[in-house]
Amino acid sequence: MTHLKKLFETPMKAVISSVCALGILAGVGTGTAYAASAIAENASIGAENAQNFAFADAGVDPAEATLTRTEFDFEQGQFVYEVEFTAGGTEYEYWIKSSDGTVVKKEVELVSLEASTATAEATQITLAEAKAVALTDAGLTEAEVTFTQGKLDEDDGIAVYDIEFYTDAYEYEYEIYAATGAVYSKSKETRTVAEAATDTTAETTETANQLTLDEAKAVALADAGAAEADVTYTEAKLDTDDGVAVYDIEFYTSAKEYEYEINAATGAIVDKSVETIQTATGSTDTGTTSNSGTTGSTASATYIGLDKAKTIALSDAGVSASDATFTTAKQDTDDGVVVYDIEFYTSAKEYEYEINAATGAILDKDVETRKTSSGSTNTGSASSNIGIDKAKSIAASHAGYSVSDVTFSKVKLDEDDGVAVYEIEFYKGNREYEYEINAATGSILDYDSEVDDD
Repeated sequence: MTHLKKLFETPMKAVISSVCALGILAGVGTGTAYAASAIAENASIGAENAQNFAFADAGVDPAEATLTRTEFDFEQGQFVYEVEFTAGGTEYEYWIKSSDGTVVKKEVELVSLEASTATAEATQITLAEAKAVALTDAGLTEAEVTFTQGKLDEDDGIAVYDIEFYTDAYEYEYEIYAATGAVYSKSKETRTVAEAATDTTAETTETANQLTLDEAKAVALADAGAAEADVTYTEAKLDTDDGVAVYDIEFYTSAKEYEYEINAATGAIVDKSVETIQTATGSTDTGTTSNSGTTGSTASATYIGLDKAKTIALSDAGVSASDATFTTAKQDTDDGVVVYDIEFYTSAKEYEYEINAATGAILDKDVETRKTSSGSTNTGSASSNIGIDKAKSIAASHAGYSVSDVTFSKVKLDEDDGVAVYEIEFYKGNREYEYEINAATGSILDYDSEVDDD
């Protein structure tokens, strides 16, 4: 036994011994696999010591804890003890390194919110306060971490702030109870060498690019017509999209939420989304308008009509009707609110709008630069394509109708396995039809029809 323990007495020996054990697993089969795992476990710190390491890290008296599971396992290239217990209305899950007791990973979640709920106030804490709670709990300062996420969300009907950040050594994830600032759940995990290397590369890329993160924020704010003092950022980081370095910028004001993707080299807006913040009743949140007396008003409202909705979208996009090709224009519902879904594209960009059917307000919009299959900006459909009108005629004719007999809900030039296709959707009565047509030859690649019972 003494000889076995010497195999794991240092981190380097533990790694080499683990690799050897894995070699045994691969070479001689399942039966010996269990034997190799048993050897590693017998040479480890032991389940009781692993539990004590977990209790100490959690600051929990073992006498007040209820153990639910302790299991020896192999995770992320190392042998660990998975220790789970509850104490003081909180659930804990730990991965304890079997060779020396290092905390590899931990997750903490409240079982009961009774104590927190009792002190809850109507006014929620701010995102900045939630970040401060998470940092204090982690024993870190803002200068020592890089935030990757910070937003207000909902978990099982409870309003929480999702806070994520990392240091050189660890990744942290927190859910902060929005009503009181209590830690609802948290996770701490050791960062791998590959993850750290990726971030180092990203930071190097950031300094080499023409834009800094602050400059990318300025581009987004200028496009949104918002001042820095009026917004709250939920995400701001350097990322890649199809091999291109971009900045992901997300923020909100009192009325709207914005998401931007900014080309890190040129400052061009690759993608953006703007969504009106709505109240719990589904009405547009203006910040001052009372919600009283609005119940049932949507049902009796006179809708603006599809043509008006198209005009509103085109006007907002600054696009003339002659330059746009509509792919979707239909009435729909979103969270009980009647809306018009409007989608169209020009030679350079694709647009998606959600228009309130009663008021004409723009509830959501998305603008994206069109790209070819090679990733370059799309300059329009190839001259060899049959064209949208021809594609519509082929689909309608195959279904036994003329174009004037049906109502189209989607007409879009797309790509499927490298082949340019037209996606055509329309309905006649209560039957819906979907077609995929080769854009170059006009052949029908796929079609489907079904009765809409709604």
